[in-house]
Amino acid sequence: MSFLSRKFYQNSIEHRNRDSRNIVFIDSQLPNSEIIAQQVVVIARAFIIGSEDDGVRVISQILQNSNCSEIHIFAKGTPGCIYLGNSELSINTLNRYSLELSNWFDRHNLASSEPEKIPYLYLYGCDLAAGDVGEEFISKLSQVTQAKVAASMTTKSHILSKI
Repeated sequence: MSFLSRKFYQNSIEHRNRDSRNIVFIDSQLPNSEIIAQQVVVIARAFIIGSEDDGVRVISQILQNSNCSEIHIFAKGTPGCIYLGNSELSINTLNRYSLELSNWFDRHNLASSEPEKIPYLYLYGCDLAAGDVGEEFISKLSQVTQAKVAASMTTKSHILSKI
């Protein structure tokens, strides 16, 4: 086996062995974050982002070893901004995190036309998608991640699919 075909074979094996369960990220600053984690652990992997962590970087590191096509993030939000640990993901920080965000979902799934492999990103943060700035943020986040994004439009955390 040549070096290139061996490398392709190894990458294929690694891709098939990656965990494809849905992932839920919960900011530790949310009230009842532990209870939320306990409720979802049966159907998904749950991670709590510490208040001292750069949440975007933590998520990116965890997703390196994942093949999931659905991510849920619970955190505090404002229009066009979600707070993850000690960082914010917003219209103003998208450029800073764009390389990491573009790698959140597996490239094999992004190239697929199969509906079950289309990546989804669900953001639960009060008012995140509200107003023009919220809509613009969700649209740009969808472009960077190449995922369908649904986010909260009200303080009641109703989710509205935007893209």
